[in-house]
Order: sequence, then structure tokens, then C-alpha cells
Amino acid sequence: MPQRARLTAVLLIALLAACGGGEKKEREVMKPEETVFRDLVTAPKKAEDRTNAAMDAHREALEKQLRESEGETGKE
Repeated sequence: MPQRARLTAVLLIALLAACGGGEKKEREVMKPEETVFRDLVTAPKKAEDRTNAAMDAHREALEKQLRESEGETGKE
């Protein structure tokens, strides 16, 4: 019986040593835009783009107004 237990232990150790061997591959991580969460990820970017576009348009309008008012005061 002790010999049988010893043989079982050796086989068990051999099986455990064989498990998990080999090279580990790194999991490829998907970009959030490529997952089911696309709308949640891209929505803030869209809002930021719209805000920036609105700010740019407002800035251009203010600069135009400023140039016009400076031009009027320079003629007087």
C-alpha cells in the first residue's frame, strides 16, 4: 500500500508539473470603440467636438466684431 500511495503521489506531481506549461500569450485588448460600449465611449468625444466647434465659431465672431470696432475707431 505505501508503494501504491508513493506511485499515486509521483503521478499526481507529474500531472501538476505538466499543467500550465508553455508560453503565456498576452490577451489582445480591444479598443473600447470596438466593443458593445462604443456609444458610451464615443459620446463624450462627440460632445467635446461639438463644444469646441461652437467655441471656435463664437471666438471667430468676437474677433470679427473686434476688428470691425477697431476699424471704426481708427477712421475717426
